[in-house]
Amino acid sequence: MTSKKLFTSASVLALTAAFAVGAANPALAEYPEKPIKLYVGFSAGGGTDTTARGFASYVHEVPEMNGMPMVVVNKPGGSGMQAAKIVKQAKPDGYTLYIINNGTFAAAELGSKKSPVKPREDFIHLGCMTQLVTALTVHADSPHKDAASWVKEAKASGKTIRWSTSGATTMHGLVGHLFLDAAGVKNKKIPFKGGSKARAALVAKKVDVAFNGVHLRKGFENDIRPIGVPLTKRDPANKDVTTFAEQGLPSVDVAGPMCLFAPKGMPAAAQAKVKIAIKGVAAKKGFKKFMKKSGLAAFHITAEGSEANLNTLYAKFGPLIASLKK
Repeated sequence: MTSKKLFTSASVLALTAAFAVGAANPALAEYPEKPIKLYVGFSAGGGTDTTARGFASYVHEVPEMNGMPMVVVNKPGGSGMQAAKIVKQAKPDGYTLYIINNGTFAAAELGSKKSPVKPREDFIHLGCMTQLVTALTVHADSPHKDAASWVKEAKASGKTIRWSTSGATTMHGLVGHLFLDAAGVKNKKIPFKGGSKARAALVAKKVDVAFNGVHLRKGFENDIRPIGVPLTKRDPANKDVTTFAEQGLPSVDVAGPMCLFAPKGMPAAAQAKVKIAIKGVAAKKGFKKFMKKSGLAAFHITAEGSEANLNTLYAKFGPLIASLKK
């Protein structure tokens, strides 16, 4: 056989093998070729929902996503775990994803007697594009401009303070427990299915204060006022709100990166495309502007960074939740 014939035969074999691989793995070659569902475990209007809708508005512009849209699906319940269970049980083909802040994902499992999902075992990290920061928030009618004066009065009153938050076991709820217990304030938590509903309770004065995302004051500046956040440095999107540490109060330095997850088994090629999309959207001017208007800062955290952060939050929240269960 001549070298020319050998070359031709080899080329035919190579092309045949390539087509065979493509036929066997069409999803990898074409992903995404249909809309992607992005599940949110909370009601519309909260930080998770806002981030999801902002991300979904721009993800189709990233070339790797082939112009495919992302559809946001709200399934509130169980501090986000109802939606997480749906995603866990979905076919791991990259068309069913989940978004939640790492703090709440850790808190929801740790706080459950029988969690339907195990975040560190059942899901793959894809990356993050913003973060949620908890704030102690009072009604606009309150005379208090800072958390220190509020704590002083709350302790002196001897009353049991009723506070709203976005779920029974969420990051905001845990921060509320950590802060109030450390400050020596008698309190009772009133959980809701989402931050917007917890905010509504404060606006209607059905609770005394709220531990909710600081960004939820946007559009409600005449109704509510954040008076402190549990960070060592001020939230970049809400620099006018002082930290508990600045006020000489207990601070746990907790924030919850808002991250995307996929069920275990998602093809590596599809993972790679979504990771590129997260980084790409986080850098877009339109997304940054959207998040800023919503009171949130846009930035990118890799999948590896997301995983490390989740492990850190488990370590921080574990002892607290164990004590609350006693």
